[in-house]
Amino acid sequence: MTFPYQCLAAREFTETGPGGWTLFGACGSTLVAQSSSGGTSTWTKPDDHIAVPEPEERDEEKEGPPEKKVKLSQPPKQQKVNFSNLVVSSDGRYIIGVTGEDKCIRVFETDIQNQLRQLSERHMTRRPCSITLTSDDSTILCADKFGDVYSLPLLPSPDYRAPEAPEEPTQETEWVPSATVLTVHSGRNRKTLEDQLKTKKKGPAPPKDEMKFEHQLLLGHVSMLTDIVTTRTEHNRSYIITADRDEHIRVSRGLPQAHIIEGFCFGHGAFINRLCLTRTGRLVSGGGDAHLYVWDWQNFKLLEKLPILDAVVEHLKCRPKVAVEAITKVAVSGIWSVPNQEEILVACEGVPALFSFKVDAMTNTSSAATEYSCAIALKGNALDVTFLPISPTSSAAVVSIDNVHKPASTKEVREDEEIHRLQCFSSLENGKWQEDSHTSEVLKSFHEQVFDVEAGASGGDDSTTGNGKGGLGAADDKALRDMLYSVENLRKRPGAEE
Repeated sequence: MTFPYQCLAAREFTETGPGGWTLFGACGSTLVAQSSSGGTSTWTKPDDHIAVPEPEERDEEKEGPPEKKVKLSQPPKQQKVNFSNLVVSSDGRYIIGVTGEDKCIRVFETDIQNQLRQLSERHMTRRPCSITLTSDDSTILCADKFGDVYSLPLLPSPDYRAPEAPEEPTQETEWVPSATVLTVHSGRNRKTLEDQLKTKKKGPAPPKDEMKFEHQLLLGHVSMLTDIVTTRTEHNRSYIITADRDEHIRVSRGLPQAHIIEGFCFGHGAFINRLCLTRTGRLVSGGGDAHLYVWDWQNFKLLEKLPILDAVVEHLKCRPKVAVEAITKVAVSGIWSVPNQEEILVACEGVPALFSFKVDAMTNTSSAATEYSCAIALKGNALDVTFLPISPTSSAAVVSIDNVHKPASTKEVREDEEIHRLQCFSSLENGKWQEDSHTSEVLKSFHEQVFDVEAGASGGDDSTTGNGKGGLGAADDKALRDMLYSVENLRKRPGAEE
């Protein structure tokens, strides 16, 4: 069985002639590159095998009753890492990928034959959730799930030397809470005291792993970060915009003053998952709300709300073959600005369609003129989108779709025959989108690539592949679902503490 591409990225490639491009895709732990001329190359992380000890044989001649069997913890199974982010530098020379299971940022270089060569791998102490590059392509900005943003040089300096480890700290006096069960009277305070005593019994927290490569902590949130974008205004001022699970959008200055907060964009009532800067300079944000939010981010002003939930409901009603229950909420999984167009495409988790919104080309950002345009029906749930530069003024949209699960479902497995993992679309003069059969044919070899995808540390089921290897063997494997669908997990459960 072929598994879907969870990440896509593209670059313009004019070395072989005008209109050239290269498409990159991540299928599990494998990267695939294909050029407009048809050449294809792949990169797969080498396996790091873990030795599993053989069980001891039972001595049947041993006298006495059999000993009581004790269930021992099993050694961790060998698991492959899976790419969760792909970013291409503006010059198209470098590809930056994040593998979440080992918290690693990998930098690849491509040549004129589109061969992928890994230049570096740097393991962060916390799992990265989003990465981007500064406008000059010199620095990687990495946001992690503990709320911190780090900067790393794109290409590590060979002369960098990690600072020496500090001396061993002196023995600290053992901490004893001043309160006791006799002095605490409220239920909440009693629970707090019990938690403190439990923490004390566990002993001191293990020391935090040190990152042995060049890096700098830029800023931090008090909540899980979900996305990061950078921009430079017409006055040549750079900014870093970050979003988190607690409905915050923070606007900070760019390097080297990222610690200075310019302001916040408040208004979301649910988690924020995606940020997108449009061609007109507006900021569009989306997540667990029923609307997309359009911002004049430099003045921290909400311009308008776009009804994404209504668009999803209306579209699914027009597709009787897609059996779904009443939809009351959506989770925005992607927002993309269409190159050279005043338009954005939006994907929602578990929805087999893209939704187009036209953004009026207005220089006055205090006004708003964005409207819902159309829905682009897909054969499977949308996973990722990228754009191939077909000409100086037009692009083809390449959509990675889930070819394993049923459309509009994140759990039920398809029963029909296997479908294409990619769908391609081109924009018509009237603003509508139609399937691009020519680009789909060019990407035929990209689709036909088959890899052995395995689960990372995502808590998958104990299933096996047909060849006997542990991993994402079954199409209904929980590990595969966790890799493809994780946005809805950001939603706070009813009754959860704020």
